[in-house]
Amino acid sequence: MRGSVPLRWIEEAEARSARDIARLNQAEARSRDGVASTMRSGAPLLERLRGLLHRLVWTSVGLLSHRIGVAVGVPARLAGASGDSSGEVDADRVLVTVLITDIVESTKRVAEIGDRHWRELLDRHDDAARQQLKRFGGRVVNNRGDGFLATFDSPARAVRCATAIAETITGLGISVRSGVHVGEIYLRRDEISGIAVHIAARIAAIANPGEAFVSKTVRDLTIGSGLTFEDRGIHQLRGVPEEIHLYAMRAAAGNASTTCRRGLADERP
Repeated sequence: MRGSVPLRWIEEAEARSARDIARLNQAEARSRDGVASTMRSGAPLLERLRGLLHRLVWTSVGLLSHRIGVAVGVPARLAGASGDSSGEVDADRVLVTVLITDIVESTKRVAEIGDRHWRELLDRHDDAARQQLKRFGGRVVNNRGDGFLATFDSPARAVRCATAIAETITGLGISVRSGVHVGEIYLRRDEISGIAVHIAARIAAIANPGEAFVSKTVRDLTIGSGLTFEDRGIHQLRGVPEEIHLYAMRAAAGNASTTCRRGLADERP
């Protein structure tokens, strides 16, 4: 917290100071006893007093240094932790590929089949999606009930995972759409945040059933990976200041149906 010292740190500093003061008092008591003993024994008083004085001075210096460290060093550490240092590195901000999946018309399906059957269907959806996420090296951040939020180190693997999920889910009688985007995010415990997450969600919201829409950034970064995309034009996503060029990676089932329709059209006289 900016401008304040945690109570626990203050208590620990005070406890250390109290122990140092106690040690100083003990040293002073030993010094007094040493002087008295010296006077009784008749030993050279000047040499004994010089040694005792030397120990007292260094004990006092050590205590003073500790108190300065408590007064100055702790706030300095706090200033660095709170971001006041101009050279501090933003260590919790990383570059990842964000994938968001969404079941198409989930509310309508719940109304059609009922809560119980929907729960069973959703469990099968979750199992199938998690299997593909694990297969392609995705890290599940959140399961929103009707879809997943995951991150990847590779944009190509994220796109392939999205299409694999769409292909697998088709067999369950439901359809999934996905959004993929590459950008920097903030990591906080097991959660992520940042504009890249919002962009991926907006992309998924406008994707067609069975397709994964990706940003131009993703398309450019996957050149040479063997992935092919269809141009979906430039879009103004809600809440995003700049327009984004989107592309689609169609699932294999979708490609097959498209090819079939084109073949039938070619056979027509």
